[in-house]
Amino acid sequence: MRTLLEIIKEEIRKSGPISFRRFVELSLFHPEHGYYSSGKARIGKRGDFYTAPSVHRSFGETISRFLAEASLLLEGESFTVVEFGASGGQLAFDILGALSRNHPELYSKTSYVMSEASPAAVRTAKERLERHRGRVRWIDDLQKFGKGGFCGVVIANEFLDSLPFHRLKLYDGKIQEVFLFLRDGEIEEVLRDPEIEGIYDFSKRYLDGYSQGEEAEACLLAGKWLAEVGGALQKGFVLSIDYGSLAPELYSPGRRKSTFRCFYRHELSSDPYTRVGEQDITADVNFSELMRIGDILGLATVEYTTQGQFLVDWGILEIFKTYDKPQNQGDRLAAKTLFMPEFMGRKFKVLLQSRGLSPEKLRGLEKNRPFRIIL
Repeated sequence: MRTLLEIIKEEIRKSGPISFRRFVELSLFHPEHGYYSSGKARIGKRGDFYTAPSVHRSFGETISRFLAEASLLLEGESFTVVEFGASGGQLAFDILGALSRNHPELYSKTSYVMSEASPAAVRTAKERLERHRGRVRWIDDLQKFGKGGFCGVVIANEFLDSLPFHRLKLYDGKIQEVFLFLRDGEIEEVLRDPEIEGIYDFSKRYLDGYSQGEEAEACLLAGKWLAEVGGALQKGFVLSIDYGSLAPELYSPGRRKSTFRCFYRHELSSDPYTRVGEQDITADVNFSELMRIGDILGLATVEYTTQGQFLVDWGILEIFKTYDKPQNQGDRLAAKTLFMPEFMGRKFKVLLQSRGLSPEKLRGLEKNRPFRIIL
């Protein structure tokens, strides 16, 4: 059986140099050998990286509190939650479990819609969510909601950083894109004019101050995803949680050597050409671009904050207080990892966008907050 690296090399031989974006797409989502689509993605202590749901169930329970408040603004007979990058269903399991315990009426009218690229992860999620099967369904295209779309909340937790991205460098006074070709049978990088027009517009918005050799990533698929969401969401919220920054920080002079990295068994690497299909490849999210596109689509920016601040605002400290017995020390340490600044609290950011609502009525957006985790 051919390896994924051999398949990629064969594509280069047949079609010529491919973009780095295409390389990432094949590495992560090749139907048979891709890191995500093949089921090789490993999450948790024995995996390649942690996600917030894998750290502790209080993450999902806190989000359930936000969902309960959001549902009050929608005031419908049904409530739809759409989760992208649902993985093995841990976040859905924690959210639905918390809703069933604490908001049974809302749970009974909730439709939890999941989108996931990995067939193996879908199988795991279906097993995990068996007790909630009446509330869960799967979708691969938001257009299947029909012309009327849906009302509810879209959740993208550590989804956007998994989308394939372009690598750009300034060379001879102009932005060039990283492509891959073969020299003596091995992959080498070469700079060429960008493959699609949208990269030029992206560069003008964010990379005008770049100097020779400085590098950045451009994930145009994030904007395409948000456009699809905006086309289907009639009324409600979009909740995006990921590591990244606003453009002034993301493309600041001290961060112009690229942000992309690879993860394998919790080890950080900058070499995407080893363990092809066996490791994650990811880059920081440009939240400014999501806000800009959201404005065009009629998705208003409600809040941009840290994960820690969002979780505190929506009650994780109240949940934390319930772990006060000696046998709950593991829960206390895990929950702290989610919101404390020195752990995941400041590294991960949250962007909340809305359509057709008055989000200032949300309890979690009150100005007198008990705890501040600055950006």
